[in-house]
Amino acid sequence: MEPIYAKCNKSCGHKFYIQHFKKDRLDHTIEKTYFSCPKCGREYICFYTDERTRKLYAELRELHREMKWIDRNGLERLKKKESTLKQMISNSTAGVRKMIEG
Repeated sequence: MEPIYAKCNKSCGHKFYIQHFKKDRLDHTIEKTYFSCPKCGREYICFYTDERTRKLYAELRELHREMKWIDRNGLERLKKKESTLKQMISNSTAGVRKMIEG
C-alpha cells in the first residue's frame, strides 16, 4: 500500500503517514477497519464490513480482473455492473455503520 499522509485533526494535530490499516473483529461477522494516531492513539474508523459486504468487495475485485481482458463492447456492460456493485457496497457499509454506531 502506498503511504497516506494524515493529520490527527480531532486530538493532538500530529502529522503522520499511514502505512497499514488495522482490522478488529467486533463479533463473529462485523469487522472494523481503522488507523490510529501514533502520538496520542486517537482512533479513526474508515469503515465497518459484514460478511455480505466482504463478498461484494470480492466480487468487485474479480470484476476488475475481468475488465483488464475484455473487449470494448463487454467493457461497457462490466462498467454498469461495477457501478451497481459500488452502490451496493456503499449502502451495505452505511447500514453496518448505522447498526454499530447508532
